[in-house]
Amino acid sequence: MSEAERLAEVHRWLRYAREDLAAAEAIVKEWEIVPRHACWQAQQAVEKALKAVLVFLQIDFPRRHDLVADD
Repeated sequence: MSEAERLAEVHRWLRYAREDLAAAEAIVKEWEIVPRHACWQAQQAVEKALKAVLVFLQIDFPRRHDLVADD
């Protein structure tokens, strides 16, 4: 992956993180939505921000949704 591609991927992950954080902030303002949904969106924002850091540092990470890892 070229430097430009890597930085584009970093920016993509950060954009996803900002979108998830905006969703969490919007959910918090809605009294009829349970708070755990805002917490989940906030957790997703943090996870994506951390992935941006890993990509920036060129640290590979598993890309899967499997909760049971056989690593």
